[in-house]
Amino acid sequence: MNAETVMQRIAASHAGQAQRMAGGMAWAGRRERALARILERGLPDRRDENWKYLDHPRIAERSFDILPRSGVGAGQLAPWLLPLSGARRLVMADGRFEPALSDVDAGAGVSVEDLATMLASDPARAMRLLREPGDGADDRYALLADAFSADGLVLRIAAGAAPAQPLYLVHVMSGSQPGANHARIVIEVGAGARLRLVEHFIALGDAPALSNLAAELRIGANATVEHLRLHQAGAQSAQLESWVVEQQADSCYSQHLFALGGRLLRSNLDLALRGDRAECRLAGLFMVDGERQADLYTHIAHHGRATRTIQNYRGIASERGRGALNGRIVVHPAARGADASQSSRNLLLTPLAEINSRPQLEIHTDDVKCRHGATVGTLDPAQLFYLLARGLDPATARSLLTFAFCEDVIAGVPLPELRRGIEELVVGRLPDRDVIRSFR
Repeated sequence: MNAETVMQRIAASHAGQAQRMAGGMAWAGRRERALARILERGLPDRRDENWKYLDHPRIAERSFDILPRSGVGAGQLAPWLLPLSGARRLVMADGRFEPALSDVDAGAGVSVEDLATMLASDPARAMRLLREPGDGADDRYALLADAFSADGLVLRIAAGAAPAQPLYLVHVMSGSQPGANHARIVIEVGAGARLRLVEHFIALGDAPALSNLAAELRIGANATVEHLRLHQAGAQSAQLESWVVEQQADSCYSQHLFALGGRLLRSNLDLALRGDRAECRLAGLFMVDGERQADLYTHIAHHGRATRTIQNYRGIASERGRGALNGRIVVHPAARGADASQSSRNLLLTPLAEINSRPQLEIHTDDVKCRHGATVGTLDPAQLFYLLARGLDPATARSLLTFAFCEDVIAGVPLPELRRGIEELVVGRLPDRDVIRSFR
């Protein structure tokens, strides 16, 4: 399907639904401007440097029609929920905030607002909160969300607040019919506050749905955010996400990303270390098999002095699975004393699997410590021989070594109950899973 046809389908979908989109005239005007920019510039494709590995036809063939309200019930959701005792739950179903399934009173210092309600009651305030995406290729799907969205969530953590329990944000695709959702999320963490956020993506059905999330996270001075993200969507789900994160002085942001489900995932992270001594720690694991794809892109910009980035990613591909990690770190002239490191290690378990890893450093000052490393290969023959020499059969030995490769990232998850759950999901994706469980 060529680009012109895709643009025609987007325009037709928007025209057919514009009258039903919430938000009033002010937001409708912004949506129309965003649509015009998308139709003029098009969606990213293989000619765009940071999008060259993504399976664009798989996205183009999806319906862009907005999914109706899903009617997901608590009983349908319950079997999928993670074992997070005491966590305050927030639920987005097919891109819409669902107060009936959520703990709206999320605790002292925590404010939760439905974006659709805000757009109806105070559109000027909502538009001040929502960043207007740029024209670059990396912002095009966020721009598409601007053109279609009138739903989402605004979450605020007051200055100095430190909720005792995690906030558990569940993204549910009902999977009942083909279609799309284009949600917006804004999270503001005040100065000196602490937030532990667990984000979980699931699909209840097998319809080929498209989820397009545009999210913003603003972290105040001396604030700390731990962000744990688990993609566990169904075999036909396609997830696109654009996260924009800004950190002020002495703030700390850590993210643990686990891509363990879905037909296609494209995850964009654009993070700016604005203030002095701001720090981010990023870790991730993707596992792709069958014909699944996970494509991760991170852009980290060091602006403040003595800022720090640590990235540690692992990827595993088997059968015809395809993975990509494109990590770019830019150290600006004023960012003296910056410290940045990237590590990307990847395993290919079968001959037709594919992983592309591209660590990149762009440095504009001399007073820095920057390093990166990337490997793509098979299991270490020496380690495999060691296990075979001690009586393990080849399949079990390979599975144990693969799990050990993953454990380097899983061990960093700070919540023990979540760490155990992720370990179980990873083991469940490996051959000889019962034997591996006996070793743990």
